[in-house]
Amino acid sequence: MKKLVALFMALVMVLGLANIALADDAPAYKIAIMTGTTSQGEEEVYAATSLQKEFPDIVVHDTYPDNFSSEVETTISKLIAFASDPDVKAIIFVQAVQGATAAFTQIANEMGRDDILLIAGVPAEDPADISAATDIVLANDEIGCGYQVADLANIWECDVLVHYSFARHLSYETIVAKRDAMKATAESYGIEFIERDCPDPTGDAGMSGAQAAVLEDIPKVMQEYAGKKVCFYCTNCGLQVALQQAIVNEPNAYYALPCCPSPYHGFQEAFGLTATYGDVEGAIKNLANYLNEHNAVDRFSTWSLPVNMSMINAGFEYACLYAQGQTDGKVDLAVLEQCFADATGSEIELGTYVDADGNEYDNYLLIALEPIDFADYLN
Repeated sequence: MKKLVALFMALVMVLGLANIALADDAPAYKIAIMTGTTSQGEEEVYAATSLQKEFPDIVVHDTYPDNFSSEVETTISKLIAFASDPDVKAIIFVQAVQGATAAFTQIANEMGRDDILLIAGVPAEDPADISAATDIVLANDEIGCGYQVADLANIWECDVLVHYSFARHLSYETIVAKRDAMKATAESYGIEFIERDCPDPTGDAGMSGAQAAVLEDIPKVMQEYAGKKVCFYCTNCGLQVALQQAIVNEPNAYYALPCCPSPYHGFQEAFGLTATYGDVEGAIKNLANYLNEHNAVDRFSTWSLPVNMSMINAGFEYACLYAQGQTDGKVDLAVLEQCFADATGSEIELGTYVDADGNEYDNYLLIALEPIDFADYLN
């Protein structure tokens, strides 16, 4: 992905969305956006609240609970509340944690709101279930990320690849498929693949307890594999901060990608940097300079664009077009890809998910970018 893409992203998002959503008269529709709180994904909250500030007559925003796995009914009730407003013509749910399938099924069937466009980004439920209940599913190419992590570990000449996760995540089909791809690729390179348990942040220990456990464990791993290069990966968003903080201080530790690849996924909080959401290129340069100062510029990577944020911005533009009758039904791939081009400043071809049995889900759309080399962004 060319660095020029990031330079234009903020301007494109503002101008592109303005052209779609603004009209001479007040719009006759609303677009509802559900995200996690800032502890789950700050960039998603920023995207939603920025749209709400820009288009207060259109955007309705709410957040699901931090302990979403044990408070599924709360998430469902909030989505149902969106659909109870007859002016709401689309719901964008990023990240689409547990409860999306149940809520969307109820909205379309029991409430009879088949007029509402339902978009689920970064889904936590099985592809067969969420794609059946949702009009459009947007996801990072999980399996592709698995290959990328192992490829980077090989480029960095790592001896070991450590995969952190927990039981809840390992019940997700796509996370397991990513792990399996990562493991097979790593082992094909002669890299030892290690699965390591970490606490579930939605469990009794909470986010702080889970982060503390990871911070304590990484130095132990480095002692266990003293003299070897070790690449780390974790499946959980909230634990990226702990991973990044621990890895940057270990000379032989490497960090290939966040679970949701982005220049904003944990890095700013981990390193005490300003999250310059309006300047992606600047954010990457700040990260590059920080990593270089800590002798880690060649030990970290991510994607050049905040994909989860792009899902919200592109989803919003598409939802406005749908509400205005400018799409060919609910799933108009050509228009959706153009919305992603508007949101990111670059053409992104959306692939489709195919499960292990060869079943293809036409509305389960995948986004894939290439990892960056932070050294290219040094001042």
